[in-house]
Amino acid sequence: MGAMAARARGAGGVPVGRGAIRGRSPDWVGSRAVPSDKRARQRAAREARLAAEAKRTKRRRQIRNLILVVVIAGAIVGIAIVVSKGNNPAPQTKNEKAQAQANEVAVKAGCPASPTTPTAAATQKYSAAPPMTIDTSKQYSATVKTTTGTFDIALDAKAAPVTVNNFVFLADKGFFNCGSFFRVIPGFMNQTGNPSQTNAGTAPGYTIPDELPPKAANPAAQYPLGSVVMANRAAANTGGSQFFIVAGPQGESLPNTYSLFGSVTSGMNVVDTINKQGSAAGVPPDVTQRILSVTIHES
Repeated sequence: MGAMAARARGAGGVPVGRGAIRGRSPDWVGSRAVPSDKRARQRAAREARLAAEAKRTKRRRQIRNLILVVVIAGAIVGIAIVVSKGNNPAPQTKNEKAQAQANEVAVKAGCPASPTTPTAAATQKYSAAPPMTIDTSKQYSATVKTTTGTFDIALDAKAAPVTVNNFVFLADKGFFNCGSFFRVIPGFMNQTGNPSQTNAGTAPGYTIPDELPPKAANPAAQYPLGSVVMANRAAANTGGSQFFIVAGPQGESLPNTYSLFGSVTSGMNVVDTINKQGSAAGVPPDVTQRILSVTIHES
């Protein structure tokens, strides 16, 4: 009995019954439970959810990165546009371009960069009108070179000897050089002859007597187109250096209260160009052209 009992027990004192399996550890009882179909489905569902969430996370990351790239690209483009605008100013208007061209020509001729800057002649002041030096038996003319072209004037020394003598004197002194057509009214006239570049002032420091033309039979033709006329201060005998060129009907019909001392004989197209660049107010013109030089011819 004792021996049989010993064989019936294992090494650990555990009965070796019908369910025991040889070669297994004494504490190993039966087989491991096999996962049920329900658990397998739950696990597969979890894995699917995790995969889907990972996919969504990846997609969100991609969208976020794409938005970041778009924002950065937009900022770069915006900066480029601003820089481009800074380096490329707005296109010039027709008048701005014409003014820039006129100023460039003036500077090359030794004039100030701006047409409103007084010229060197602004310091030329004289205590009295010049003595008579011209010969009224001779013919005098003037070539006027401007920033937009050249025109010629026939001076009438017989009808206006004092005015012509004054004009010749000032031209020989370079008084008109770089002077602007500071008052220009389309259909009326182009005014110049003041080195301060304005309609004001007392240049050249003296006045001369009027030499008025006879009253015309036709008031509309008192000062024919192209007439060169001495300006005044709306009073008798107040002319000095300022003069104007009649460029339209308004100028032609002026009353005979201004000294007429010459007429344009060639280059009237230049006079017209200057006049068309004027303004309704006259001061300043839309484009300010300048005289570069006045050359006197005697024959």
